[in-house]
Amino acid sequence: MRMDKRGKAKWRRVGEELTALRQRKGLKQTQLAPDINVVPAHISAWEHGKRGMTEDQALRLDEALDANGRFHRVWKNANAPKQLPEWYERVPGIERKVSELREYQCLLFPGLIQTPDYARVAIQDALPWCSPAEVARMVESRMQRQEILYKEHPPLVSMVVEASVLNRVMGDRTIMAGQLESLLALVEEGRLRFQSMPSEPQRHPGSAGPFCVYTFPDAPALASAEYAGGEVLMDDLEKVQQRMTIFGFLQADALSLDATAELVSTIRKRIDE
Repeated sequence: MRMDKRGKAKWRRVGEELTALRQRKGLKQTQLAPDINVVPAHISAWEHGKRGMTEDQALRLDEALDANGRFHRVWKNANAPKQLPEWYERVPGIERKVSELREYQCLLFPGLIQTPDYARVAIQDALPWCSPAEVARMVESRMQRQEILYKEHPPLVSMVVEASVLNRVMGDRTIMAGQLESLLALVEEGRLRFQSMPSEPQRHPGSAGPFCVYTFPDAPALASAEYAGGEVLMDDLEKVQQRMTIFGFLQADALSLDATAELVSTIRKRIDE
């Protein structure tokens, strides 16, 4: 049964990418199907994650969609041995559909804004039993998630972190400097609203741990909470609303957007001293 669930998870990931590329190309399923020598129902089954495809079919789809190897890489990653943990496969699909994303982190920069070097060190530290190849796949998956920040109509992204996140060196000072510079660029470009908690807050509304709230234009909101084994999704209305309330408390107690940007800039300059 676990094998079946895992298989369907990777089919969904490939299917979501196929849907996105087909729509970007402006093709209907009926228009794409003849190029692959399948019926439209086959395309629909792929896109809904109901069946797998061969590598030859993935290559032909990549060519028909002018994907320049992108779709084939997604297929290869999904079918690689010892594929990504299941929560790595679910999160990108959710994030691509959100209209608003709220995230609180108390230990690390959120994965959605991590640099490749920062992500690699964070994953290696948290999952020391993973091989270099597995770490590389997880880093690649994390970088692909960041594409939503550069969409024509990106979601509204709001993040709050504890002040210790800004000062905790991951790997070395060079990696940390790069992470801080990347964050400042994202803020200056208006791609996210980023706030830090004070260094000595009087209240601790985030003491239950990291979480995200996902809001959609045409579906009920979801929330997720991180734990040692991964991430759990919640669709219970009361639990989702509770996370929204906590996030509101965090924003109210956090430094302002401008004060946070100034703090990040100061910490970045301090690294060079």
